[in-house]
Amino acid sequence: MSEDGEGRNRLSSVLILAAVIAGILILGDLNRRMANARRLERDAVQLETEVVVMATERVQLMTSVAEATSESIIAEWAHSDAKLVREGETLIIPLPPPGQISVATPVPGHDLETPSKWQVWWALIFGG
Repeated sequence: MSEDGEGRNRLSSVLILAAVIAGILILGDLNRRMANARRLERDAVQLETEVVVMATERVQLMTSVAEATSESIIAEWAHSDAKLVREGETLIIPLPPPGQISVATPVPGHDLETPSKWQVWWALIFGG
């Protein structure tokens, strides 16, 4: 009888060990699936935000295209910026009186020298 009882104990120990291992494997799989679900939800929120931003940009671009192709906007640009005239109009460009020296408006140049990295750090650390 002791062999029967010992065999049952051994069998029940093996079954308990198998159940514990199966439980650990199942919990590990559930944990992996939950992590994937959280990542997918986070990605979905990020993609929704990107879609909203792109939809807004699309509306702005469509508005810009509509304005750029508008006949009235094109006519206004041609008349003011391109110096084109309509039928019956005469383009008049004011000139300075003879003998007067016109001073050209200085165009900001790129004469400023970009400081090196060590000069930037020196100025940040020592204030000079």
